[in-house]
Amino acid sequence: MRQIKSDSLRNEEIRKTTEIKKYFSDVFTIVEMKIRFMVRGWYWYAVRPLVFPLGVLFWLKVMVPDDQEANLRIMAGAVVFGISLSTANMLSQQILQDRFLGRLKLLVTMPVSKSAYASGVLLFSTIQAVPIIIILLVFSGSVDVDLQISWPFFPLILVTLLCVAGIGLLISSVAPTLEVGGIMSNLFGIVLVMISPVFFTMDQAPSALKIVGWASPMRYAADGITKSISGNNDVWLELLVLAGFAVASMAIGLKKLSWQEK
Repeated sequence: MRQIKSDSLRNEEIRKTTEIKKYFSDVFTIVEMKIRFMVRGWYWYAVRPLVFPLGVLFWLKVMVPDDQEANLRIMAGAVVFGISLSTANMLSQQILQDRFLGRLKLLVTMPVSKSAYASGVLLFSTIQAVPIIIILLVFSGSVDVDLQISWPFFPLILVTLLCVAGIGLLISSVAPTLEVGGIMSNLFGIVLVMISPVFFTMDQAPSALKIVGWASPMRYAADGITKSISGNNDVWLELLVLAGFAVASMAIGLKKLSWQEK
């Protein structure tokens, strides 16, 4: 009896270990597939951060007064815009194409679990965003931004990436068609950044945009990043709000994502 129980426990451990190994293998398989698609048009991915958001950063620097506080806000806004463009917009487009061009059916029948697929595309979106953030930081000196990066900058970037990626997952999961999904991702990934208090503060925003700012995660990301690049460590409110957005959007998006062969 003891031998049977011991064998049963050993088999259960082997099964769990095998499942964990397969999960991570599937995650990196998804990332590899996305990277292969990216390599086909790598030059566009290389040019994109030079045009957006670096171009926006230079344009806004010309338009606003030469003020260090304003410069920091513009830099934070450019970082948020870059994350939103590469994550919410591009991630949504990739998942939408997987859904409506038949690629998702192949993944379902491999089989790949829904959570492994979501983790893979989220990891790939993070990989896309990192070069944009690095380029913006490298060019900060050319727009007279005196960075004093404190430790909260890195967790803020991570939680912002997760928040925006979660909303991108949600958009692409509920979109009824490829065309409608493209419109939704553009509205969130680009338009929402422009009308939220991102490149300007809540105090500077008109009344209508202040209402948007209270509900927009972009505003909290910009506030937190502005503080963290100016040496201020008091970003707990922004971290909590963004973490809440990330958990809620990922949970709903994962639940809504269809994972049955049709």
